[in-house]
Parts: sequence; C-alpha cells; structure tokens
Amino acid sequence: MKIKHHILAYFICVFLIFVLISFISVSKSQNGLFHFDTINELTESDLISESLLLLMSSEVPRLKGNLYENDIKMPDFSSLLFEFTSGITPKRFTSLIELELPGKKSLSNGVYLAGKESDLTAAPIESPPPDFEKLLKEEQPGEQSEQEEESSQDTSDADIFIYHSHAWEAYLPLLDDADKKPSEASTTNHNQNVVNVGAMLTEQLERRGVNAIHDKTNVTASLHEKGWGYSDSYKFSRQSIEEVMSNNGNITYFIDIHRDAQRKDETTITIDGEDYARIYFIVGLEHEDYGENLAFAKELDGLVENKYPGLSKGIYEKDKSEGNGIYNQDISAQSILIEFGGVDNTREELKNTSEVLAEVISEHQKGDAMKVNNTGD
Repeated sequence: MKIKHHILAYFICVFLIFVLISFISVSKSQNGLFHFDTINELTESDLISESLLLLMSSEVPRLKGNLYENDIKMPDFSSLLFEFTSGITPKRFTSLIELELPGKKSLSNGVYLAGKESDLTAAPIESPPPDFEKLLKEEQPGEQSEQEEESSQDTSDADIFIYHSHAWEAYLPLLDDADKKPSEASTTNHNQNVVNVGAMLTEQLERRGVNAIHDKTNVTASLHEKGWGYSDSYKFSRQSIEEVMSNNGNITYFIDIHRDAQRKDETTITIDGEDYARIYFIVGLEHEDYGENLAFAKELDGLVENKYPGLSKGIYEKDKSEGNGIYNQDISAQSILIEFGGVDNTREELKNTSEVLAEVISEHQKGDAMKVNNTGD
C-alpha cells in the first residue's frame, strides 16, 4: 500500500512539473488556457519590476549602482505580496478600477495639453513625504536669504500671493550634503528649498512694479503644531490663503510653487546660451470651475512659449487619483500650482527662470488691469 502511495505521489509531482513547464513555455498565441489578464498587469507593475531589478542587482554591480542613484529600494514584503496576489497597488485605489476598466490605466496619469510633452515619462513626479521628525530638528539659519533681505516694497495693496504648500521641497545643488539622494531633498532651510524660489520671484516682480506677498512660513513646524501631517498640507495653505484674503481684498493671483522630482535632463533647458529650470503648470480637476484655472494656465503657458520656447513643459491636469485634486484653485480663477524646476536644478537656473516667470506674470497682470479699466469706461 505504501509503495502505491509513493508511486501515486511520484506521478502527481511529474504532472505538476509538466504543467508548470507548460505554463512557462507555451506562448499565449499557442494556448489561451494559460493566458491571464492579471498576469499581464503584474508584469507592468512598477513595484514588482523594481523588486526583480533589485534581486538581479545582487549579481550585477553596475545595475545595483544605477538603482541606488535613482533611489529604488526594496518594497516591504506585505506590499509586494498583496500586489502580486491581487494585482492591486497598495495605497492607490484606482489600480483596482484599472484591472476592470480597459483603457483606464492609460488615462489615470493626467493629460498633457498644448502638444508639449508627448512622452508620459516626462510627467511631473511627486517627492515622497519627508521625515518630519528629522526636519523639525533642523537648525534654522540666522540670516535671511538675499532675496528676502532686498524685499522692502509695501504689500498692503498687493494682488499676488506666492506660497508653498510643500515648503520643504529642496534642490540637491543647494543642500549642504552632496551625498543626499533625490528622495532626501527636503529641508526647512529657506535658502535651500522652494521658499528661496518664491523669494526670487517676489523680488523680480517688485522690480517690475508688481506688488506681491510671499509666505515664508515653516510649513513643517506649523503642521506639527496643529497635530497635522503631510496629507494636511493643502488644508493648511488654504488657511493661509483665507487669512491673506481677509486682509488684502485686491489679491486675485495665487501661486503655489513646488519642485518636481524629475531629474536634470527633464527639468533643464538651454536657451541662447543660458540654462533655465523648466516649469510645469498643474491644474486640479476636482472642482466645478476648474475650466477657469485651465484657461489661466493656458494664457501663462502661451506667454512663456512665445518668449522662451521649450521653457514650459506645458499643462498637466490632476484629479484625486494623483493627489489633492483641487490644490486650492477653487479660491480664484487665477490660482495655479507651478512645478518650478526639478531636484537637480541650480540656483542660477532657478534665478533665470524666476526672471522669465516674473516678466510673464507682470505682463498678464497688467493686461488684466487694462481689461478692467476698459470695462469701467
């Protein structure tokens, strides 16, 4: 009896091995029995692809170095197991819909307008949430940035508000630590993060006779004081906007400056021998009047394109699947989020672009003023 059981187990093992070999070797065109849509989805998964690359890198030193430079890390086992078994990406509910709706996946990453960037790999990339505990321990510099010291214009009648929902977003060339990776490019030091860019833009606007209020709040500390976290960033900046509006009724332009996580080749352009940090206009789709913000973005994008072709990467639409989805743009038709350069841009490149953007905003603002005057007449 035991011999029969051994023989039966042997044949079952052989059969299972045969099935496994067939599953691996038989092409989909030869045998549809082994074709599963979920398998195709899994092979397209960034999470699983990166995990396989990391396993391969243990034997290929050059590959390991490349993955380290691009800050690709091994995901935790529970996330990997969940996606492998279900085809659903953790923390991204839309992946569940993508499995069932053909074509949904190709539409979930925003929309490029004006025929600028046809390659979806050029889409803006959000930096991972920073280590707030580490940022809160940073010592603040005793001196203001050069741009902040020079800014002395009265802002009681300002009509432009420049702020930063993610004020900690920094630029690697501006940081003191040359060994930091892109995912670590965060700091509360205003000389090294997007607040410095806001100061540059404010200064350039003032030189053109345009009054602007620049919010230099340490958003990290302010969120901590309220017991809020990363996901409350736009809720906090909305409070800042409402406070400014209550004190300055003239403000109609609201500019939220961020920094893209794309690398140097995607965020830098040379025009007439000068290097510039490229910009990206972001429009949120999750409010009924987003069309007005889109029209505003198109106007700014058109002005930039006419003066400095290629400096703007275009307009990118975002819904809730990619983040907040509103970005406080329901406050005003002239509210916009701008990705200002990328993680590798230098201070000089950022300064050059701030001059261009100030020129464009000033031109647009003066054009609006003329329209109002003509209407009044």
